[in-house]
Amino acid sequence: MSTFKYSVILGFLGKLNDRFASYGEQRDIAAKFDVASRIEGIQGLELVYPFDFADVNVTKELLKKHKLECSTVNVNIKTDKIFHLGGLTHKDAGVRKEAVLYMKTSMDIAADLGTNMITCCPLSDGYDYAFETDYPKAWKWMLDGIGEAAAYRSDVKVSMEYKQSEPRHKVIIPNAGTTLAACLQVNMPNVGVTMDTGHALLAGEGTAWAASLLAQANKLFLVHVNDNYRNWDWDMIPGSINVWDFVEFMFYLDELGYNNWITSDVAPFRIDSVKTFSSTFRSINWALKVVDKIGREELRRIIREGDPVDALDKLQSIVSG
Repeated sequence: MSTFKYSVILGFLGKLNDRFASYGEQRDIAAKFDVASRIEGIQGLELVYPFDFADVNVTKELLKKHKLECSTVNVNIKTDKIFHLGGLTHKDAGVRKEAVLYMKTSMDIAADLGTNMITCCPLSDGYDYAFETDYPKAWKWMLDGIGEAAAYRSDVKVSMEYKQSEPRHKVIIPNAGTTLAACLQVNMPNVGVTMDTGHALLAGEGTAWAASLLAQANKLFLVHVNDNYRNWDWDMIPGSINVWDFVEFMFYLDELGYNNWITSDVAPFRIDSVKTFSSTFRSINWALKVVDKIGREELRRIIREGDPVDALDKLQSIVSG
């Protein structure tokens, strides 16, 4: 069995906002780390640049104090006003240069913290209306930016996360296939994909299928887990809605030899954050226990024979006893 390490995105442990209200408590970085230390099973934190690095030395000391690793550095090239009309694909070359600089700075920080990866979801890169964007130029600018960042440090991976929409109505890398195409066109070994299960569900993908597509190209660099109703990126506890999809996904991660971080990308808007992220950890382990109870060889047999009724019977028997 592959070994996974469990991580949480630090930003979810403070104040959260949607379009209608604010939730949770405003916390400084030290208080967020204190909350993180109470989460069941936590081994690491995904830290966001620039927000979690006002003082890199302080962040390093907090990781050391709480005996946590930095799983990856998440590069935010959407929130700052300069990026509202795009980062890697902005019409202004100076803004594109700044987005790449964010990525390079994050790579230096990642290496300093002992991780070998940055992840970036370019959510402001895309379009909203017809005749708003020069699509060939935007695609080339994005590839050029990713390639420049990746060439900066061959010892740090650049993992691009896809999402169908939000805040842009159409994000430039909306699904696994498009993102894989970008990676293959950049054609650098340290460029790959962050797969978020909720984003895959929103895109109408089977999560196990998407993971398989990326892994077979050696481009499945990082996994974020959450759940939704396939109509919006609700960032719910994984397995709370799409139960069997999540079990199959966890089964395939092992089959594919994935042994990197599994990061909880869950938004605890109206429920306790420690309970939420502890539940995520237990959900991951529950899905793995379901797989082990049925038996991996038995699941492989069912897949070989292609009988979904056998699979459903086995899964339902786990619940009914």
